[in-house]
Amino acid sequence: MENNTTKTSSHQSILKATGVFGFLHVFKLLVGVISSKFVAVFLGPIGIGLVSLLTNAITLILSITNFEFLKTGTREIALNSIEKGDKLTKTIENLNRLALIIGLFGAVISIVFSKYLSELTFGSSDKQHWFYYLSFYFIIATYSNARMAILQGVNQIKALAWANIVIAFFTAIGSVLIYYYLRLEGIIWVILYASCVSLFVTVFFTRNYSFNIDFSSFKNIYLESSPVVKLGFVLSINLIFGQICFFIIRSYLNGDGNSTNILGFYEVNTVILVNYLGLIFNAMSYDFYPKLTAIHQDNNKVKELVNSQMEIAVLLVTPAIVFLYIFGPFLIQLLYTEEFLPTFIILKIALFSVILKAITTPLAYLILAKGDKKQYFKQELLGDFLNVILTIGLYNYFGLM
Repeated sequence: MENNTTKTSSHQSILKATGVFGFLHVFKLLVGVISSKFVAVFLGPIGIGLVSLLTNAITLILSITNFEFLKTGTREIALNSIEKGDKLTKTIENLNRLALIIGLFGAVISIVFSKYLSELTFGSSDKQHWFYYLSFYFIIATYSNARMAILQGVNQIKALAWANIVIAFFTAIGSVLIYYYLRLEGIIWVILYASCVSLFVTVFFTRNYSFNIDFSSFKNIYLESSPVVKLGFVLSINLIFGQICFFIIRSYLNGDGNSTNILGFYEVNTVILVNYLGLIFNAMSYDFYPKLTAIHQDNNKVKELVNSQMEIAVLLVTPAIVFLYIFGPFLIQLLYTEEFLPTFIILKIALFSVILKAITTPLAYLILAKGDKKQYFKQELLGDFLNVILTIGLYNYFGLM
């Protein structure tokens, strides 16, 4: 009887979190669609292309310098969230101190390699000054991630959801206004504005967690930060390798440029899977991962939580998959155009993989929660490698089907 009651409570907790973050996911999608429409009008295709290029450059720098700080920071907070005393305060102090160091590292990379980054990204050094401005972005964004990690680590679901909603809303409003007045020159200011909004909002929602940042002992900084940096370094390598693998796939599908439509079908399929079925996995990163980290040493509780998460995930994605199987062609035409209907050929197989992902993702988080760096590195490396080999191999033999 007690086990059934505990299991029911666990299911209710997971459903509640999934509902909250599902609403958040939908809200951010709607805000994104509306703001993207205005941005497209104010900037045109050239501006959208510039935004995409600059975003890719930022992602590249972050993957090298950021050490997946939000994930590693969340794990550290969750590990100490049960002991809400000096130990938690000390962990928060250490993470905020480390955030400033990592942010400065990103800023230095952006400034030192600004000319090269401008030439690599835009084909000329004309936008070198943008990377000077971006140095502030890396400091602000990393510190903001440290504050966000507090909310995720202590599992404050409502505060975390509200923080993301407020950030999405004010970022969208400000972005539209900046693009309206500055047009193409507003691109860099929108990125800086968005990072400032995130900083102010996360600081506000974590205002009850007071701490001091002490840089007096570099030996202590090294000892306390070492576990975070080591795990973050492994995650960064996985992230960089994953980006390289996706670049290889996209380049292969694009061929000599004559098969760009195939690449378009592949991208649309990815967008549908990530954006419209991603709310389940989005909730896992916000709610399940911190909870799992906090209890990772109790194997019985871990088994119970992982099994509950798998059950709920499968129950939630199955109706969504059936819906997309039935109405997929109509939705593709509604969201895009009739030209993108071949995307459904890929989507039919890809939808089945979502069920497998619902089962395997909690297991992946389990390895991360336990801090098993080698195992996580090997599984991600193998996954990315198989993704490239199977995608290219099967496309070479069977085409789009």
